[in-house]
Amino acid sequence: MQIAKRNDWKTEPMPSTSTNITLEKVYSQEEFDRIAAGVIPEQMEDKWFIFYEAPWLYLHRSWTGFCIFKVHFEVIAESVKIAEVQVNRDPEEYSNTDDERDASMLRILLDSRSERDVQRS
Repeated sequence: MQIAKRNDWKTEPMPSTSTNITLEKVYSQEEFDRIAAGVIPEQMEDKWFIFYEAPWLYLHRSWTGFCIFKVHFEVIAESVKIAEVQVNRDPEEYSNTDDERDASMLRILLDSRSERDVQRS
C-alpha cells in the first residue's frame, strides 16, 4: 500500500479564515491505518489529495491544492477518535459554509477510506 506524503502533490496551507466543526467518530486501529495511508489522485476525476502527519490528517482539493479539512486524531485505548476538525471558510477557496454539510461530507470521505479493502488501496 502506498502512503501519501505532503510532497506528493501541490498543497496550500489551511487559511486563517477557518472554523471548527463537530464530528464524533471512533475508528479501529486497522480502519485508521487505511485512512492515514491517504490518497494520491490518479486521474482528473479524483477530487482529493489526502495525507497524514501525526496527529493531523489533511484533505486538499486535488485541482487547486486548497486545504479544505484538517482532522486531528487521538488514540484512545485500542481505537482512534476524531478530536478536532478544522474547515476552510475562505470564500475564495471554498464556498460552502454549512457545518452540517461539511461534517456529512467529511464522514463519507473518512468512512470510504476506512472501509477500503487493503488489497485495492
